[in-house]
Amino acid sequence: MVVCVDFSNIFFISFSMFKKQLFEKNGADYVIQEEDLGLFYHMIITKAMDYLTNFKQVIFCWEGKYSTTWRKKIYPPYKENRVRNEDPNYKWVGPLMEKMLEFLSLFECKTLKVDNCEGDDCIYQTCKYYAEKGESVKIVSNDKDLSQIINFYPELVSQYNPIKKCEIERNENILIEKALIGDTSDNIKAFKGIGPKTFEKMMSDKLFYAKHMTPDNLKMLDIVMQIIDLRKFPQEYQNAIKEELDKPWNKFDVQGIEKFFLDNSLKVCYNDWTNKWYSAIQEQHMEQPDAIDEIMEILQS
Repeated sequence: MVVCVDFSNIFFISFSMFKKQLFEKNGADYVIQEEDLGLFYHMIITKAMDYLTNFKQVIFCWEGKYSTTWRKKIYPPYKENRVRNEDPNYKWVGPLMEKMLEFLSLFECKTLKVDNCEGDDCIYQTCKYYAEKGESVKIVSNDKDLSQIINFYPELVSQYNPIKKCEIERNENILIEKALIGDTSDNIKAFKGIGPKTFEKMMSDKLFYAKHMTPDNLKMLDIVMQIIDLRKFPQEYQNAIKEELDKPWNKFDVQGIEKFFLDNSLKVCYNDWTNKWYSAIQEQHMEQPDAIDEIMEILQS
């Protein structure tokens, strides 16, 4: 089984929690300093290690550069409500992401960060890539929008919510529901006069549905579907993600991992690595005894 982690989502949730802890300690006007970053590293690395120590095939998906550009050309309001640049603390996001990409490259996993592609696009393409090979994929994300992929590959794709610690149920109407009722997180506006109760009746009564879907509404529905149906994102970007998936898995670099912890003064992470994380990673490689022997030689030296 391949585990596909929505790591951009986890990263920003962790960053918000990190800021909250600092603000509670230092006041709401506090500006993050470099010496504070060790706390964030520990938070996000601990989350990454949860997957790396429990699963052999893990793919971490990220937002790429210009990730929302093509969708905004179709639907200009898309994610216009997400303004982070005004926050002086946001300057740390880019460098922290690069550090985490560097860290993950030291493990036998894959990281997907592709220009013009959102994390959701990478997750969809990963599911498609492996499902078409007959391999099962577990999506790790609290984003219910991704449950649409279960509809495309119901026998092979499932989704786990790491926040609520539960499986996300399949929803056959997830796309039309988001299109008509709207989604405040993505700044997609609800259709006038259509709320949850009206939508529910529309799904069970074809005449009632037809009454609400005027020509203008049908036109807008087509526009919104172009940006929320993950199967519709441009083929050239799908191909770019596939090219990344075709590449070999990263090599497990024990010395590089140890050096990363020491170079970044991550003493707690280094202790966790030596006391528990390494042995758990080792178990994931037990079916490759030659590789383990080589790793043990490196550690012993």
